[in-house]
Amino acid sequence: MNITVLQVQISDVISPTSNEFIWQVFVPIMGWLILVLILLFLLIRKYTFGKWTKENPNPYGGETFDLPRGTFRGVLTMSLLYVAIVLELVNVYVQDFEFQMTEFMTAFQMMIAFYFGSKVMHHITAADHGKTKVKAAGKQNVVAPNANIISGVPDFEGSDDSDEEAAG
Repeated sequence: MNITVLQVQISDVISPTSNEFIWQVFVPIMGWLILVLILLFLLIRKYTFGKWTKENPNPYGGETFDLPRGTFRGVLTMSLLYVAIVLELVNVYVQDFEFQMTEFMTAFQMMIAFYFGSKVMHHITAADHGKTKVKAAGKQNVVAPNANIISGVPDFEGSDDSDEEAAG
């Protein structure tokens, strides 16, 4: 049996109009969507409409839907990942199915890039704030006993600062 004939037979069985395609693509995605909506309903009921008082306010009051930070973004990311996996698994069986979902895959890749890109920038700026506070505290209060102060910056004896490219 020829591979092309086998692919055509599989494509006929799993075409967008066939019953198996519906069970392999739409039912899992709809099942996931129902689970995500139930999860979001329960989270919103607990955090947004919870029994918060002035003495015990919602600690996540400024976040999206008053949910813990990153919850909504995480649910969206996991949902797109699940749909991408389902579509890629269908792509294994259906010939030229990849051309039908290029826009979705581009959107998925952009979402991953922006999600992790924003996380990296958050960590870089947080680390930079920490370094700035340490440097400011070091200039004001802490000077090592073997340090020579030149223009307010401690220069430690025995330190090798000859490599300018290695300096951050």
